[in-house]
Amino acid sequence: MPAMFRRLRPLFIPAALLFALVLSACSSLVPTPKIDMFEEYGNTIRWSDWDLAWNFTDPATRGALTLPQEELERLQNYKITGYNVRLHEPQPDGTVKQIVDIHYVEQSTQIERSYRDRQVWRTDDDGDHWWLTTGLPAF
Repeated sequence: MPAMFRRLRPLFIPAALLFALVLSACSSLVPTPKIDMFEEYGNTIRWSDWDLAWNFTDPATRGALTLPQEELERLQNYKITGYNVRLHEPQPDGTVKQIVDIHYVEQSTQIERSYRDRQVWRTDDDGDHWWLTTGLPAF
């Protein structure tokens, strides 16, 4: 048995290198997961994280849609109980129109209500990063 291993020993290093090369080639074929901005925004709204949701707002429109501290405090009064995308439709101009039903509880009254949010999203880098142009929900 040891004589057989001595004969195979010179083949071990090239075989190990070939195996490592094949493994590295396969890893480059596995796509890296792409962040779904629409889903991330929905998750942020579901958690009622208004500060983080504000970061999804298009920088070009962020100045016109100022979010003062009093607006953030007002939004803290709402807890989201449901976020259901009803329509996700790419538009001819490259934007995406999304209609979402948001169910929420107003903390001061403990009444559950629903709001239909009409969102318009745009990208400036071939779909890698999407920006919400319509601002946060106006409950």
